[in-house]
Amino acid sequence: MNYAESLTPRERRHYENVAIASTMFGGTSTQIVESSAPIVLYLTLLGGSRSAAMFSTSLPSLSNILLLIPCAAFAARWGLRKTYTLSSTAGFLSFLLIAGAPYFGDFARTAVICGTFAYAMTVTFYTSTWYPLLDNILTPQTRSTFFSRMRFTYMSFNTVFLFFLGKFLTQNSSLGVLQCVFVFAGLLLWGRKLCMDRLPIAPEMSRESPDLRKSLTTCLGNRPLVNFSLYLGCMYLIVPAGIPLALVAMKTCLSLENGTIVVISSIALAGRMAGYLLMGILSGRVSMRALVIGTHLAALLSVALLVFITPDTPKLAVVLGGIFFLHGMVWALLLCINSVEMLAHARPGNKIMAIAFCSTAIAVGTVAGTLITSALLGASALPENFTVSGISFGKFQLFFAAYTLALLLFLALLPIVPAVTRKQR
Repeated sequence: MNYAESLTPRERRHYENVAIASTMFGGTSTQIVESSAPIVLYLTLLGGSRSAAMFSTSLPSLSNILLLIPCAAFAARWGLRKTYTLSSTAGFLSFLLIAGAPYFGDFARTAVICGTFAYAMTVTFYTSTWYPLLDNILTPQTRSTFFSRMRFTYMSFNTVFLFFLGKFLTQNSSLGVLQCVFVFAGLLLWGRKLCMDRLPIAPEMSRESPDLRKSLTTCLGNRPLVNFSLYLGCMYLIVPAGIPLALVAMKTCLSLENGTIVVISSIALAGRMAGYLLMGILSGRVSMRALVIGTHLAALLSVALLVFITPDTPKLAVVLGGIFFLHGMVWALLLCINSVEMLAHARPGNKIMAIAFCSTAIAVGTVAGTLITSALLGASALPENFTVSGISFGKFQLFFAAYTLALLLFLALLPIVPAVTRKQR
């Protein structure tokens, strides 16, 4: 029996609500950075370039690749509470540095980039503690419904928050107002810490090995974890890159208006929210095996449909909206599946490192897929249009066909995915 099963249902529900509240505090701060709009506007007012702003918003993903595993070893050595307290403190100071950038004169833009980079590192420390903390309050039977409820609540809250923040910044975009926004974001991190302080920690979690080599060796010897991480890394090569590539195609090839593109992209957000709700509904009715296979096939369909999209497609915007909605659902289901399954495969005594190992595979796949696609898009060797058997294709259709082929090949990995092969509960 794990620690969560020793809690009463009422206690578990209370701690789940506290955990969700913590994501609303900390997630809002992260969204302010990752949504890019406040940073872009801030750097513009400071005389910086948009490219510098976009670079700053990519730092969290790169930080995950480089630091998740070392941060997990740090958390095992110093304890979960000290680690997330350090993360909250350093994150608050990072936002203060960003807010204070105008006082650095000629180095103002550098201060913003440094503050954003420092915050990206603090998120990595936080991530190394978040899932291990959840493992103390979630039983195998409640994981799916919790992640469905948590992510739907978190996304709904942040969508509303960012909408009103955008409206506010449109009318009040002075440096002083933006400085107040960043100070406010830093203060929210203390709300996250206070919520996490109320979550229990199992005694055995404080006894995990801080030896990085030993912990990694244990992870590599955990075949279900390694197999699942391999599958996730491959899936994240494709899924996160689909929407951005489609958006570029809509602007450059399909010649859609900016307003139409914004509306269609927002439909993907609606799809994600629907996906979170669907996960909660399906988790009690179908097996994890069916969820994994169904999500893979849905991902394959969402990409394959884009191969056949041309400027002459009837009701083009409506069709693209449907595809984006499906892609958003796939993204949400995949995110919930990886959260549930990596907790299931983390061995007692090595959970902190196991979760970092799996999360690193996701980050590697995400960044690699984006970088490969970006590099190939800029390659002059690829023709804009080509003909096969008398049928004309564009460059973007070639990319989506390659994505489809990759997802077809990744079907061969399903037999090694533990959720597909294990006896279902």
